[in-house]
Amino acid sequence: MDLISRIGVQARPEVEMLLPNSFPQHAFWPFQTSNPASSLCPAAAHIPVRLPHPVDLHIIRHGETVANVEKLVTGARDVPLTERGRIQAKQAGIKLSPHYDFAFSSKLKRSKETLRLALEAGRVRVTKCEEDPRLNERGLGELELRPSRSLPEYAAGNLAYSPPGGESYLAVTEKVLSFLTDLFELVQRTGARRILISSHMGPMRIMEGILKEETNPVTVLNRSFRNGDVIKYDWSRFAWPKFQMGKE
Repeated sequence: MDLISRIGVQARPEVEMLLPNSFPQHAFWPFQTSNPASSLCPAAAHIPVRLPHPVDLHIIRHGETVANVEKLVTGARDVPLTERGRIQAKQAGIKLSPHYDFAFSSKLKRSKETLRLALEAGRVRVTKCEEDPRLNERGLGELELRPSRSLPEYAAGNLAYSPPGGESYLAVTEKVLSFLTDLFELVQRTGARRILISSHMGPMRIMEGILKEETNPVTVLNRSFRNGDVIKYDWSRFAWPKFQMGKE
C-alpha cells in the first residue's frame, strides 16, 4: 500500500494534479501527468516541477545512539538512543513549528523515538504521523557495527559504490525520490504547507542534494548533520537530482 493510501486522503477537486508514479516508467524520474499533452516526461526531466505553493519541510536527524558513542558504523541496524540522544531529541523539539500537517519517521527506533520526544518537548501538534521505510538509514553490509572510518569512494562522490552486502547511494536516491514523489502528491491532494521528517544521515544527504538542486555528488556525499540537527527547507519545486546525472 502506497503512502497516499495509508494516510487515506482524498484528492481536492479544485486542484489540477500532476500524478506521480512510483518509478515503473523510469528509474529516476517518477513523474507522470494526467494531461497527455504535457511535456513533463523523462526526456524533459531537467525541468523542475512547481509545487502548488511553498512547503515548510523540516528534517531532524535522530539523536545520539549507543553506536554513535562507540564510533561504530550503524547503517540499518536498529540501535537505541542514549540518554544524551534523548536530550538532543527534546532540544530539537523546541526548534520546531507549533503545528505540522504531516510528520514522518523511518521504521528504525532511533528515528521514531526522536520524533516522539521532539513533538512532546515542543508541544507540537501534528495532524497525521506516519512511518516510512524509505526514510531508513542505508544498509552498510559488512561495515555495520565495525569502527567508523572514512571511505575514499564516498569522499570521491561515488554514488554507485556499495560496501559488500550494503546499499549504494544510487539505491538511496531512488528511495528518497520515491518518497518525495509521494510527498509531492500529498501536497497536491491536501494542500499541506508544513511537513516534518525524522530520518538519518544517508537519506538526509540525498534529500538535501535534491532539494537544493546540488550538481556535485562530492558535495552531497560529504554533507554532515549532527545528532539532533533540525534542517529547514522552503520547498517550492521538485527536480531531477542534478548530482545524479550521468551516474546511472
